[in-house]
Amino acid sequence: MKLVSTPQKKRKAFESPVIRRFEGENESEIVELWNRCLIRDPITIDIFRRKILLDENFDPRGSLVASCEGDIMGFSLAIRRRHPYYGAGLEEGTGWITVFFVHPEFRRAGIAAALINASEDFLREAGVNEAYVSSYTPNYFAPGVDLDAYAEGYSLLKKLGYRKYERAYSMERSLLDFEYPQEADEVCKSLESKGIYLRIFEPKYIPGLLDFLAANYPGDLFRVALEQLKREPNTDQILVAVKNGSVVGFSHYEDEHFGPFAIDQSLSGMGVGTCLYYKTALYMKEKGKRNLWLGWASGHAKDFYYKRGLKVTRRYEIMKKELK
Repeated sequence: MKLVSTPQKKRKAFESPVIRRFEGENESEIVELWNRCLIRDPITIDIFRRKILLDENFDPRGSLVASCEGDIMGFSLAIRRRHPYYGAGLEEGTGWITVFFVHPEFRRAGIAAALINASEDFLREAGVNEAYVSSYTPNYFAPGVDLDAYAEGYSLLKKLGYRKYERAYSMERSLLDFEYPQEADEVCKSLESKGIYLRIFEPKYIPGLLDFLAANYPGDLFRVALEQLKREPNTDQILVAVKNGSVVGFSHYEDEHFGPFAIDQSLSGMGVGTCLYYKTALYMKEKGKRNLWLGWASGHAKDFYYKRGLKVTRRYEIMKKELK
């Protein structure tokens, strides 16, 4: 059903929006409205099904629609873990609001606040006492609130009691003018003198890579590597750092997307991360990739990439609220 914007319908929506559960037949209307509202994060019906309906943590009680006379004015999605996540467990007490939006013609009328409040009610009833917008993995749509594209939503969340938890950034660079620097070659040679070697992934590294990630980076990094290996056990889109036969670091790319990459923290400061980044960027360029981008960097990682030529393309704020 198409939304009809009339003064009468606006007035009714402002006075008494109905907040209800998502129903299967709402798919196309929600996706259409989503793409009108979240202009930097468009989706398709297939993405909606794969990242929301087929998420193992999806709960219809947390998938909420704001409507008036049957027409959809807004949508929100709240998630808490129902199944343990790759070594990170259930993260009990933690929940996420991964997306919310309201039709542009029906904003500033309390609809978004009603959706957020209903999402919080769902999370409280599920035992959640900390709500985030939105660092949920694996099926997040953005690390947090885009400060430039969705300033209105950011302002609303602050009014509702959400506060800054962490800043995150999307970054990218062109590979057309990328040249492998001499300093990187020197760093890699220094590592080899210490018995640390970079290798393009081979199946013989599967046990060592998974052991390394399970011990040092349980959760999403483990998931990314595991899913890539399930799709293609002979993948050449992973590089590993190896010392004395053990994996001590890895980097990953898929098409032009770089990351994640991680190293054994006991080797921090030795240049393993620098070597992995430059070798991966060079390999991507040799494979014909024209750009290198990453969707989520924060803290020292953002500074690391900036020093290596990546520019910030989007700014996010991950927000948090204690649910009393």
